[in-house]
Amino acid sequence: MQTQERKMVTVLFADLVDFTHLASRLDPERMRDLQAAFYESASRELLALRGQPEKFIGDAVMAVFGLPRAHEDDALRAVRAGLVIQARTSRLARELDLDGELLEVRVGIESGIVASGTGPGGQLLVTGPAVNAAARLQAAARPGEVLIGATTYQLTLRSISVGEERKVAAHGFDEDLVAYPVESLSARSVRRTIPLVGRRAEMDLLRTTLARVRTTRRPHLFTIVGEPGIGKSRLVEELVAGLEEPSTAMVGRILPPDWGSSFSSLNEMVKALAGVGQGAPAEQIRRALEAVLEGCCDPTEAEATAARLAFSLGREPGAPPGPDGTRRADRGAETGGGPERTQGGYDESVFVQEVQTGFLDLVKSLSRRAPAVVAFDGVEQAEPALLDLIERLAARTPLGPRPVLVVATGRPEFQESRPAWGGGAESHTTIRLEALDAEESMDLARQAGGGRLDNETAARVAVRAGGNPFFIVEITGMLLRGEEAVTLTGQEELPPTVQAVVAARLDSLPAGLRELVRRTSVFVTSFDMNELALVAPAASEDDLRALEEAEILVRDERGQWRFRHQTVRDVAYAGLTKRERLRLHLQVADGLLAAGRRSSWVATHLERAAWASLDLDPNDRSLAERAAEALAEAGDLARRRMESRAAVKLYQRSLALSGPPETWGAREARVLAGQGEAWYWLGEYEEARSALNQAVELAERVHDDWSLSAALRFLGDILVNAEGRLDEAQETLDRALAAAERTGDQRSITRTLLFAGWVPWARNDFDRAEEIWTRALEMARGSEDRWAQIRALTSMSVSASDHGDFDRAGQWARQAMDLATDLGDRFSTAVATVQLGRSLADNHRAEEALSYFDRAIAVFKDLGSRWEYADALRTRGVALEELGRLDEAEAALQSALRVSQDLGERLLSRWTLLALARVAERRGDLSLAEERRRQAGEQVSPASGQHPAMAGSGR
Repeated sequence: MQTQERKMVTVLFADLVDFTHLASRLDPERMRDLQAAFYESASRELLALRGQPEKFIGDAVMAVFGLPRAHEDDALRAVRAGLVIQARTSRLARELDLDGELLEVRVGIESGIVASGTGPGGQLLVTGPAVNAAARLQAAARPGEVLIGATTYQLTLRSISVGEERKVAAHGFDEDLVAYPVESLSARSVRRTIPLVGRRAEMDLLRTTLARVRTTRRPHLFTIVGEPGIGKSRLVEELVAGLEEPSTAMVGRILPPDWGSSFSSLNEMVKALAGVGQGAPAEQIRRALEAVLEGCCDPTEAEATAARLAFSLGREPGAPPGPDGTRRADRGAETGGGPERTQGGYDESVFVQEVQTGFLDLVKSLSRRAPAVVAFDGVEQAEPALLDLIERLAARTPLGPRPVLVVATGRPEFQESRPAWGGGAESHTTIRLEALDAEESMDLARQAGGGRLDNETAARVAVRAGGNPFFIVEITGMLLRGEEAVTLTGQEELPPTVQAVVAARLDSLPAGLRELVRRTSVFVTSFDMNELALVAPAASEDDLRALEEAEILVRDERGQWRFRHQTVRDVAYAGLTKRERLRLHLQVADGLLAAGRRSSWVATHLERAAWASLDLDPNDRSLAERAAEALAEAGDLARRRMESRAAVKLYQRSLALSGPPETWGAREARVLAGQGEAWYWLGEYEEARSALNQAVELAERVHDDWSLSAALRFLGDILVNAEGRLDEAQETLDRALAAAERTGDQRSITRTLLFAGWVPWARNDFDRAEEIWTRALEMARGSEDRWAQIRALTSMSVSASDHGDFDRAGQWARQAMDLATDLGDRFSTAVATVQLGRSLADNHRAEEALSYFDRAIAVFKDLGSRWEYADALRTRGVALEELGRLDEAEAALQSALRVSQDLGERLLSRWTLLALARVAERRGDLSLAEERRRQAGEQVSPASGQHPAMAGSGR
């Protein structure tokens, strides 16, 4: 028998107490009559409550609630059936005149996911832990007792009274079962859908804030936090719906980082604003954006902004070069990462900075014409680069007034992960949405019911929903659509009552639409008709509109379809069998791959197909291997684009599918090396060391010199920068270089040389450092590797300054800056700019150097490059101290210290503390100077402190 469906059901077992004793006292024919009467009575009660008797075993009955059709209250129906069967069996003893013998029943009930199907004779068959648990609970029940399991209790807790919790030892289960004896039954709640209610104060505050933005022409960040379904998104919808012309509104949903670009929400906003669909070519986006910006700003500025965003958002990764013919090098890709996985020669170095700059310019231009509302939904899922951008939209700025209301919505845990959120904003307001009170909840239920609910029913809905607007909407909607529904879904993030309501809503759909919902649930975000055809070729737009009317799907401005609520998608997905998940995900992955779509999307579908495949046949690892490779490629792409946290997660998922560690090979070594690099860029050095050390061990075991070199390279840089352990760093980087040379890979050798030069530099052996960097420069020029040329030139400029040859240092830095500018790499340009300023300051031209530092600081801040930002601030502070501008020097250095300590970067912190000590000394505060030197000594002892330059400028 093949599984036809996975469903949440409630299973009931009931058996007669002391059946053997009765059988020994009664005539066999009379005993047969008793059994038949018991079976008939139990079956009648079960069927009346829409339970399905599955089998009769001697003196026991097994029944299932939720098949073939489910009901929102299946668990409650099962409990009621157990109580009724008990009462009916007691009466049966009197009716059969059993000479004073008592008839009592033990009942056990539990809910859970089962695999369902029909046997050869057409009988209903179910398998799953819930079946075994219900049988164990029945065996543990006392005579005349209904004993329910933990999941059934959660589904019915508002409708029954129970005795004290107890534990039941159950063979075959890892832990004792939690059980509750049922004492009595009370009335149950019902459900339906509803509009916004009970948020007048919050809505008034939002509108007042927008009015203030309009009047003062200054930006404001407004953050709304609350649990899922509490009404955050609805508040934003109401605000946008009430905007007056010619105000501009842009709303974007933030996707999880390992599902795509960190800036998918910006993509959604820009394309909706431009009125173009998904997959529109860059030229079409550019023209549409120019039309939108017409009259907002100077035509040249409009063209530049439109071109930047069109270039960044109008193409998939791996697209050809931009209209200016340049091929940009990604910062992460040029820092010792894995082999390039780009297509068509397109190098994605400036994707992040181009999107950030373009979007900031877009909002600034639009706000000149009229106030703008820019809303981000789901900030708890955003990567740091996007969060930084959101804050910058509302930041204090010298660029002039900007009437922009920036709205960010997220779950409460967001505040814990980002405690300093909004600190840099011009103005910032945070509100937390709480559950509705009883009156508001009842009002919401009545409105959702369209006036068809009486007060008593509305009150029951309010209690059942617990004040959550989404729950109220779903409960009320189910009541008005009929009771045909499903119970629990197995989605652990949601309360079982809500899971039951959502699943019931889906199960009440017509069979064809219900099947379509199940198939589309493989799309975690949105889908278009072409993508839908991959899983449901016969589906039409009329079908989708029917689901839209049923409030299952919604259609966005781009014409894409998505589930109205993520919980609806999760419930639908839980109903797919493992074989069906495997088939559908594989169809989508192959279709997306053929269409050249994002590698992260393909990888995720392959991953889900692989897990389903492994559950069905653990010995078949073919799909798992394919998915692990795809996830590794997606991780490489995210790392090269400096989406480091997304990269870490993708790499972790790749390793999870790679089998036992003892079977890992070269791919896993490269994944570990890439993961270590991603942690390194995040400043998480402990995690970086762990991954890199694992990569080294594995690479040596499988003889993969490329991975060995990459991992050792970053381990060596951590030893230099974070720990100042130069002897170990020298040994580590020597090993890295030897491994790189064995590969013959010029890129790997060049990167390793750039790292290796900082060890002799830190020992004041500037000649040796310059010799290493000169070799790196020659190799980079020979392979036309412009990124490496920039880093080598910058490093040699540092070395020239240390030799006191400031003119040559300036020449090297200018060459690096010109090359970076030509490459279109803002990050590399800023690195070279800092070094040019440093060479000027060393040549007693500190006043002139300040403008270079300021330019670089602005770029690093804009890009979110925190290490480089802190180092540039420190360098600027040193120059200000030399000029005697001590207050400004103190401010710059303190800012640098805060960032470096937040990163856990000990060497940079020490240099900054030493500079602060010199400021205190010049002010005559010798005790403070001594204290700062003492704090610096607690960090790490560098070999050089005269003109500390960023070792990472060669990273």
